Amino acid sequence: MSDDGRGQTPRQPRNLQGLLNFCTEITAREDTTQPTSIQHLDPERRRFLEEALNSLTVNVAKQLAESVKSLCCEAVTMGGEDVTEQEEAIAMIEEHADDMNYAIDLYKMGAFPVFVRCLDSPHSSLRVGAAGLIGDVCQNNLQCQQSMITLNVVPQLLHMVDGDEDINVRVKALYALSCLIRDFPDGEKEFMKAEGFSYLMRAMQSGVEKLVVKSAFLLSRLIQGNDSYKAELLSMGYVEQLFTILSNEETDNISREHCTAALLSLASSYPPALAECMRPELHLNHLLTTRLKEIKAKQELQEEEGYISELLKLMERPEADGEENSCR
Repeated sequence: MSDDGRGQTPRQPRNLQGLLNFCTEITAREDTTQPTSIQHLDPERRRFLEEALNSLTVNVAKQLAESVKSLCCEAVTMGGEDVTEQEEAIAMIEEHADDMNYAIDLYKMGAFPVFVRCLDSPHSSLRVGAAGLIGDVCQNNLQCQQSMITLNVVPQLLHMVDGDEDINVRVKALYALSCLIRDFPDGEKEFMKAEGFSYLMRAMQSGVEKLVVKSAFLLSRLIQGNDSYKAELLSMGYVEQLFTILSNEETDNISREHCTAALLSLASSYPPALAECMRPELHLNHLLTTRLKEIKAKQELQEEEGYISELLKLMERPEADGEENSCR
């Protein structure tokens, strides 16, 4: 196989658009003198491709059903068992779970309780896989979010984020939680009922890069979507927590970017939070100014640079001083 990839076989198509692209790509390799746009397909050829896709879809649905059945095996809940077959089943489902249609198919075939059952597995590979599948099927999919929330999985995911012995499980559980509750009021209610912000705070304090990044990202999204959270976040000390992360020299660049974004979301939309940022003992202005000088003109840090600049502008506004004084 050549290093430039021209000798590689195209990936197996997963939908009509993919199938059409697959065929036109093959055509382009065989005869570059012919047009390759799918718009030029005649009705007979399109009909043939649609029939081929239908056949492909049936096979995928069958494979998904077989994989879900494999995850119902007793080995899932028993330590010391060989779960290679179940790991392969999860890998197969992962290939299709982020497709909204297949995600709904998985719901209809009763896969969601099976995924939740796997979260309790003594095998960390299955816990990681199940959490990843929950996130995949729920992401931007309201029907799946609604179905999954009825299984009372939010407290379970929060406990996994907080205390699973495997870091990868904790990261995937936070991914699943984020996909389940974002832009979904019923999910957010369950998150609040389970005191989710306390868990999120501890994830930020973990020092694990991926946990810090995902918790800061979720925090930003929740702040943007609901003003009612902001007073609680301020009382819990989230401004100080974000400041602590940013002031730690060992904090990685990605964590800095997301934590700065979260701080900006809070300060720009909630005056008491901006006043908290202005507290002299935090020296946040100095911290941000110093950091801005360090990363100025670094292409890979442009997002963070923008967040810092916006935050500094907020703190320099004359009304910010008034807000700070009124809160003393």
